[in-house]
Amino acid sequence: MKPLSRAALLTMVACAQASAAQPPAPDELSPDKAGTVATGSTSMEFKLRDNLVTFDVTVNGERETAVLDSGAGAIVVDSEAAARLKLHATDPVGEVAGAGTQAQQLRPVELARMTVGSLSFGKVSGYAVNLRQLSSSAGFPIDVLLGAPVFQNRVVTVDYKRERLTFAVSNGGPACASPLAIQFVHGIPVVNAELRPTPDAKPIRLRLLVDLGTRHHAVILGGAFARSAAGAALARAGIPQQVGHGTGGPVQGSVVSAAELRIGDLMIEAPKIALTAGVGAFDAAGVDGSLGAPFWKRGSVMFDYRAKQLCITDPHG
Repeated sequence: MKPLSRAALLTMVACAQASAAQPPAPDELSPDKAGTVATGSTSMEFKLRDNLVTFDVTVNGERETAVLDSGAGAIVVDSEAAARLKLHATDPVGEVAGAGTQAQQLRPVELARMTVGSLSFGKVSGYAVNLRQLSSSAGFPIDVLLGAPVFQNRVVTVDYKRERLTFAVSNGGPACASPLAIQFVHGIPVVNAELRPTPDAKPIRLRLLVDLGTRHHAVILGGAFARSAAGAALARAGIPQQVGHGTGGPVQGSVVSAAELRIGDLMIEAPKIALTAGVGAFDAAGVDGSLGAPFWKRGSVMFDYRAKQLCITDPHG
């Protein structure tokens, strides 16, 4: 982005303003609701572009550029790509509650077939959304966002160091030696965390989205926390700047160093925190912010939605 975005790529469909646009949580998905869900395993290379996990997928026989996005509650197709693919977009069912100030309409579509590596999905329900702002900020065209449905019932491992993406069958067991428990907000994973703003302050409990689309800050905080006394004090101590760029345009805020952040057994000293009131999705989802790619980009992150577990290696990246 120009300047580079540091906000969530998209915390979207799950937080749409119309309840009809909200996809079910992982435990509620079925073939009737999510289409024909792919089975089996696959491993493939990806390219890290602007801290986004990008690779080619095939939609209705056409190759498109996709981004893997745990912060999206559904499959999302750019409006121009949807027109090119001749997808029938029905009437809007709401607006995206992502980042930025410009509202983007949410139109249901159905993909007859989608292929990701050797995995094939049939009759996939999704949404057409104008992703032009995101493509512009990332510096390349984003045709498809792969959200919650591709994570279902499998272990998804993103190895940033080797630029390798693996989809494996989940057996519901421990995904790693010290897994983090995750909950879901309409298909988007959420972890509990504790933030100590200053060395002598009491820790503050937070709920954070785990968002592969949060590109340039390990932690972005907003929502109720940003309006609290502790959040306001951190913001005053920070440096004002653009902290992101979402579906609705640039996101303004400030960046500051806190004393400590704990997530399960992981402890990060002096983490840099971005604070903003410009991500409406945080309020819509009832969370305090998001974890993003810089938190794990020197290592890997593993999602096991079936076991409700998350594994992060080398969180100091």
